Amino acid sequence: MVGEKVSIITISYNSEKTIEKTFQSILKQSYRPLEYVLVDGGSTDGTIDLIKKYIPVFMESGIEVNFKSEPDKGISDAFNKGIERSTGDIIGIINSDDQLMENVLIKIVKTFDQNIDVVCGDCLWLDEKHNLKYIRKSKMQLDKLKYEMVLMHPTCFVRKTSYKKWGCFDIKLKYVMDKDLMARFYRNGAQFKYIPEVVTSMSAG
Repeated sequence: MVGEKVSIITISYNSEKTIEKTFQSILKQSYRPLEYVLVDGGSTDGTIDLIKKYIPVFMESGIEVNFKSEPDKGISDAFNKGIERSTGDIIGIINSDDQLMENVLIKIVKTFDQNIDVVCGDCLWLDEKHNLKYIRKSKMQLDKLKYEMVLMHPTCFVRKTSYKKWGCFDIKLKYVMDKDLMARFYRNGAQFKYIPEVVTSMSAG
């Protein structure tokens, strides 16, 4: 039996120095059906060449690819374009300097049921400049979302139907769009579930 389809969104703009490690982490996922939605903001470095190099590699691995490069109105707008273009039941956003942990999608999908809107976990924070790494945990103190982002957004996977019900990212916001989105979901009765697993690694800066 085929499981629910997962879409991963990566937005990029002049990300040639970091995006390849993101691509490698997608290729380490054995879960299928899997769609990779690449939203580029009109990069002028080698990002688009790298994307075009990897598209056949993804496809040979059984990963559907949806790629478009065009100017956008900022991060929130790029996220929303990715959500709009995603055809999966479950959507994750992995930025172009972050990485999914190996085969973590299997655990994410198993955690979802029809009543769950958001699954989140822990994030491995990497600070190469100061030779530091530590785990940042999502805290299920959801009533605090009004004041602070208690969830690690790179670890959050969301049902597409939940975006349709409660909306996407506010394009007027440039820094707290993730907190605003999750607080809106919580206010409207979204069901969240935490897994005590490192889902992504994220680079400082």
